[in-house]
Amino acid sequence: MEKSGSPAKVIDARGPEAFEQLMRVERESSQIFYSLPMFLPGPFQSEGYAREMLSGIAHPAPTGGELADRLRVRMNRAAAFRERLDGDTPPRVWAVLDEAALRRTRDAAMMREQIDHLLELSQKDTVHLAVMPLSAGPTALLGGSFEVHEAAEGETSVFFEGRYQDEIIGPDQARAEYYRDLVRTLLATAASESAATSLLVDIRDSL
Repeated sequence: MEKSGSPAKVIDARGPEAFEQLMRVERESSQIFYSLPMFLPGPFQSEGYAREMLSGIAHPAPTGGELADRLRVRMNRAAAFRERLDGDTPPRVWAVLDEAALRRTRDAAMMREQIDHLLELSQKDTVHLAVMPLSAGPTALLGGSFEVHEAAEGETSVFFEGRYQDEIIGPDQARAEYYRDLVRTLLATAASESAATSLLVDIRDSL
């Protein structure tokens, strides 16, 4: 993680402390909660979507080699996560996505492929996707991106991903549980289960 006063960088491939810790925690999490208003959860991203996000968000834009390195890190994370979902003891996952994030793209074909990937993941018994529709107006979802990881023994960590640095907090259980409960509140407001599936299909077909 970059220290205060040092040049700000967003380079997953070079192993920021928080991102490395996140991947370690993610391998052990029994329950995961995502609240992401601006983009889709990293482990749920297709390669095309990850490439577009990495090249569009970073400033200055990464070079070809830097982009390839960052993309490799993201895809390795997604592959490891998918392996856990397909394993004998998959984590239970709740994710609240924002409709705006599902429409924010320069490549409609890529986003349709990404949404198909989300629909496939949502068929898994342990994956629960919800979509906050634009019609919901301003909600607590817009407060920022974070993910909550709860280990089987009960310890909870929260990861925040930002432009200049990433942060993971724990073992501040009270703060971590606040964010976990916030996701549960958002899930009650967003379209979920069959309603989420219908909305995802509608968005895909409108692109």
